[in-house]
Amino acid sequence: MKSQDNPAKTENKPDHMNTENPSKSEPMTQVQKDNVINSKDLPDRQFSFGFPLLILAIFLFVAAIYYGIINP
Repeated sequence: MKSQDNPAKTENKPDHMNTENPSKSEPMTQVQKDNVINSKDLPDRQFSFGFPLLILAIFLFVAAIYYGIINP
């Protein structure tokens, strides 16, 4: 009886959750290789930190003028 319960438990699991039958990885196609994001594809670190900080500074400046902290 217990041996019959085990297959029923693994059948309910999705393929990526089934640890008894690990899936074998398939080779990557050319389209998948082209869609991989490398560090070369990302913008420079100075830009990725500087641009949001500039936007935040502009937002805080506008909010300070709106609330009367800075009087133009």
